[in-house]
Amino acid sequence: MATNWATELFGPKILTKPKTTGLPTESRFGGKSSKKLVALYFSASWCPPCKGFSPMLLDFYNSCKDDLDIVFVSSDRDEKSFSDYYQKLMPFLATMPAFNSEEARQQHIKMADTFQIKGIPTVIVLDGKTGNFITDNARTEIMKVTDEESKKALVKSWLEKEAVPIDQAEFNTGMSRGPLMKALMFFVNRPVYIFGLYYLIKQGLKYLDELGQDESEGGEL
Repeated sequence: MATNWATELFGPKILTKPKTTGLPTESRFGGKSSKKLVALYFSASWCPPCKGFSPMLLDFYNSCKDDLDIVFVSSDRDEKSFSDYYQKLMPFLATMPAFNSEEARQQHIKMADTFQIKGIPTVIVLDGKTGNFITDNARTEIMKVTDEESKKALVKSWLEKEAVPIDQAEFNTGMSRGPLMKALMFFVNRPVYIFGLYYLIKQGLKYLDELGQDESEGGEL
């Protein structure tokens, strides 16, 4: 039996609310309960632009939820931050957060790499039946629609757009994915390394400060 596209992408379990063990991913996607569209919401509680955009996304979802599922892909670093943010603002599905296990962390890295995530918040829209790619510009499009008619029209435009397999998708090239951006995303997707980098920088600055003091004290004859 072929692996369900959502299980392959999200992992074996999907959350419907925080602080639970989740339900089998394949039970939520690919069957009669599947929506026509699935939007991946890459976000985190510590991200100010995310906090500004999340209420807009919620409003959009409430207008279009008959055709749309949203899956929250969190970059939060601990259970409390994740749960508070998820429970307060989002009646969405969610992937297992990266801090939950090594398997979840690897799944998160894989998703970010697959969709070439350059920053958050980002919204990726997929075909709900096949998991094929539709757009990675959804955040900008959602921010432009302000009334019920325009929201429905946006969903209709996604449904009419040709969905392509993810490995054939052309992702937004508005931002260069050069060495600096790759380095930035490396740390975004592996937040524990940020503390190591901070420690190294702090120690380096301390060493330079001590070196400067030694030179000033030894410079006089």
